[in-house]
Amino acid sequence: MRLALSFLTIIPTGTGEELDSTAFGRSTKYFPLVGLVIGLILAAVYALVSLRITGTAADLIVIVALAALTRALHLDAVADTFDGLLGGRDKEHSLAIMKDSRVGSFGVVSLIAVLGLKTLLLAAIPGTEKLAALLLFPVIGRFAASIAMTTQPRARQDGLGALFAAGAGKTELVWASIITIAIAVAVAGLVGVIALLAALAFAMMYIVFVKRKIGGMTGDTVGALIELTEVTVLFAYAVL
Repeated sequence: MRLALSFLTIIPTGTGEELDSTAFGRSTKYFPLVGLVIGLILAAVYALVSLRITGTAADLIVIVALAALTRALHLDAVADTFDGLLGGRDKEHSLAIMKDSRVGSFGVVSLIAVLGLKTLLLAAIPGTEKLAALLLFPVIGRFAASIAMTTQPRARQDGLGALFAAGAGKTELVWASIITIAIAVAVAGLVGVIALLAALAFAMMYIVFVKRKIGGMTGDTVGALIELTEVTVLFAYAVL
């Protein structure tokens, strides 16, 4: 749990001990719990901010807080992924673009779209449902990452994706699934289950698309999956 928390957030956990090659993969079962920690922090931020600021401004502050809490790690992955998948001629070219530190036009547009959609969709969710949505969307987003890391092949043999995939398997997926379903039901009941199913449907389509383009998942495509799944959950909440 501490390893997953230190990787996915800026929260210090004191994980300085030497780790074996499968430790990162085994930590994927805790990704949904890390999502719950993030959700609790976001809910607290919203509750405090909304005492003085209302409307879309409060929602934007929450989204900025999420980016800060996660070091904008997954937003960087969104830019790299869209630059690579949409700008690459073939698998090798796409993977090379993803490793390039520069951000192209596809990356810029995708970042604007993700941040804009998150803010607007969160603003569209009624106040009575907003706290539940804030708790749930980080959980399901990170569950999608657990699915990708435990079930999908790697597109390259190095990088963060390969590091986490090394020790991730069915046991981690089962635990991540149990945790996510329990949180979804406890937090939002039927609405939570529907949002989870919608997110899973999107995640499966995204994974199929990525595999067709580059043959498997990378750290960047998994990070982008987290962001896009979060958008899907917020969309489901906004329309339900």
